[in-house]
Amino acid sequence: MINKDTKLYCSFSLNPGNNGCNFFNRAFEEKSINAIYKSFYSDNIKKSIDAVKTLNIFGFAISMPFKIETLDYVDEISTEVEHIGACNTVLNNEGYLIAYNTDFYGVKKYIEKLENKIDFLYILGKGGFSKSIQYVCKIMNIDYEVIDRQSWNKLYNLKNEWIFNATPIDINNQFNFLIDGRPFTTEGKSIALNQSMKQFKIYTGIDYDQ
Repeated sequence: MINKDTKLYCSFSLNPGNNGCNFFNRAFEEKSINAIYKSFYSDNIKKSIDAVKTLNIFGFAISMPFKIETLDYVDEISTEVEHIGACNTVLNNEGYLIAYNTDFYGVKKYIEKLENKIDFLYILGKGGFSKSIQYVCKIMNIDYEVIDRQSWNKLYNLKNEWIFNATPIDINNQFNFLIDGRPFTTEGKSIALNQSMKQFKIYTGIDYDQ
C-alpha cells in the first residue's frame, strides 16, 4: 500500500515506455519493498534532475538522448561510467547523485549467450548506448567499427556481418546478423531485463534473478 514512506524511483526519456514500470513494480512487490516506479517524459534533463532532488526520488534511469549530458549534473561516477563516458542509472543519496551504467552489463550478458562467437561488430550510432557497446567489445576482445551519419552508406555494402543497432532507426537485416537494441525488440527486451536486474541491485542492494 502506498503511504508517506513509499520510495519513488523513475525514468526520464523523450519516448517513455512501460518496460521499467512493469519490471520494477513487480520486483518491489515480490520483495515486499515499499516503493513504486514511474516513467516520465522529459525534454530537459537538468530540470528533471532538479525535481529528483526536490522530491527526494531515490533513483532514476536515463534513456537517450540524456545518457551523456546527465554526467554534467551528478556528484560522482562509477568506474564503468568513467570508462564509457555515459550513464543510464543514477542513485540519489540525500541529494548526492552517483551515476552508474548498467547498459553495458545487459549487452554483455546478451552477447555471452549467443551461440555464434562475434569476432567483429559494426555498431550503428555513437550516442551513450553505443559507448556502452563499445566498452563491452573492449572487455570481450571484440574488434568493432562505429557507423554514424557520416559513414552510414557503408552499411548498405555489408554482408554476413554482425551489426548492433544503437539507434532508434529501423534497420534492414536481410544480409547480416542484426542485434537490435531498441527496447521494444526481442533483443532489446532481453538486454533491458538484464540491465534492469543490475539496476535493482543498485537501487535496493538486493539481488534479483528470474
